[in-house]
Amino acid sequence: MLKIGIVSETHVQQYYLKHVVEESGYQSECCLLVAEFSDKDKPMTLSSVDAWLIDVDIERLDGYLLRHFEDWLSGIEAPIIFSEGNTYNAAEADFISWSRQLNIKLLNLKGQLQLLRRNKVKAANIWVLAASTGGPEVVKRFLDRVDKDLDVGFIYVQHIDQMQYQVLSETVCRDSHYTGLIASHGEVVCSKTVMVIPADKLVELQSNGTMIVHQDRPWRGVYSPSIDQVVANVADVYGAASGVIFFTGMGDDGTAGCRLMSLRGGQVWVQSPSSCTVESMPKSVIDTGCAAKVDTPESLAIHLNVALKNSAATITEK
Repeated sequence: MLKIGIVSETHVQQYYLKHVVEESGYQSECCLLVAEFSDKDKPMTLSSVDAWLIDVDIERLDGYLLRHFEDWLSGIEAPIIFSEGNTYNAAEADFISWSRQLNIKLLNLKGQLQLLRRNKVKAANIWVLAASTGGPEVVKRFLDRVDKDLDVGFIYVQHIDQMQYQVLSETVCRDSHYTGLIASHGEVVCSKTVMVIPADKLVELQSNGTMIVHQDRPWRGVYSPSIDQVVANVADVYGAASGVIFFTGMGDDGTAGCRLMSLRGGQVWVQSPSSCTVESMPKSVIDTGCAAKVDTPESLAIHLNVALKNSAATITEK
């Protein structure tokens, strides 16, 4: 659990800031008032703090206090999140908006720390693998044929019982060049990884390639996890550097998301209905007119190898 240090002007601010920190799933390691920075004997730097949340209006500080505060800021190595320097009250009209925006900043923090501390690099391309009935077998067949030298990370959305996700992440990647992981908060979607999306928590991809797992927000609609939501999210964030492959499955989850993927410049590919265990989901995507390729799992892997290598070669030439 990340430990957050709080610096504010008043105890009222501390109360609300601490509440948002803890609602985000983090620990409030310490709470300091900016007035305390004039006390030279008071220790102000804590090595146990992973990041600082600062809500101070520096225009209200006198010169002496401002110098001490700026000296302290210059020595901080941990990331800093700045707020607005106002006293927030739950009765105020903009309180919900303020707390939501701060919550988003805090949720992004863990992924940013992963990128900084562990030197992880996000994949240049992200493709969604979407499946329902019969999915694990055909997704494995697909991954077994994907080349190892591609700069691509996969996000795997499978309609399956929640208790089977750990086994799923291991089995589909067993004979491939890719590592299966269950999506966790702050994790980076790197190349050569397959990020399995859980059914019980809403997961969102950020522009820096990290995942936000919302502990208290369910998936919208009938399906959990929602293929529509994941595909739309990836298309919105990665655009032309993304794509989705629909494999065997029941229902029509993904038909809305595939339209957005196509509009954003991403690719929409589909397993051929004749090779599916259940063809209704692939057929519903084909019926939208968005599918650029329709083929067997093995052939789709070959198409992807060629497409991503050609894309990498084009970028190198530029």
